[in-house]
Order: sequence, then structure tokens, then C-alpha cells
Amino acid sequence: MYGSIRRYQLVKGTPDVVREKVSTTFMPRIKTLDGFVSYSVIVTGLGGDGLPGIVTVSVFDSAEQAKASSKLAADWAREMSPFFSLEKLGEESGRIACREEAD
Repeated sequence: MYGSIRRYQLVKGTPDVVREKVSTTFMPRIKTLDGFVSYSVIVTGLGGDGLPGIVTVSVFDSAEQAKASSKLAADWAREMSPFFSLEKLGEESGRIACREEAD
């Protein structure tokens, strides 16, 4: 399995708007990608400039599928510009070396 972690700063809008739009418009799209395992959104504390952070974690069966999710996310974020705006701060992707789930 492969994961992608993307870090953003929310520069327009609110975390609640991001959550609602992710739930209603992005989750249905990402779930249709081949190899989809999971997707999470984490709202982090305020940065030094007072803006909230958003971290997303995507898990897929292969590296190619994880990379495809990054393009989907970028396209979707552009579509959402009337509602919110994210500044991408970074992205890390790689093979998941260890994973455990609740029984």
C-alpha cells in the first residue's frame, strides 16, 4: 500500500466549509479511483499567521494510484475556489511500511 500526505493552509473559507465540501463532493470522487483504501482530512491548529492548516491522508494499493489521487485533489481544489482556497505547503508520498487496524 502507498500513502500520500498533503499539507495545506486554508487562506479563504472555514474548516467547516472544507469538511462539508469534502464530504459531499470529493469523497464520492476519490472512492471511485482504482485501488482506493482510505482518505482522511485533519484540521490542524492555527499557524503563526493565524490561518488553519488542513492535512489530507490518502491510501491506495499502488504508487500510481496514489499519484492519480493527487491530480484529482488539485483539480477539485480549483473547482472549490468560490467556497474556499487552499495554499499547498507540501506533499509526501511513499510505501506504507507498517500499518495496523483496530480489531
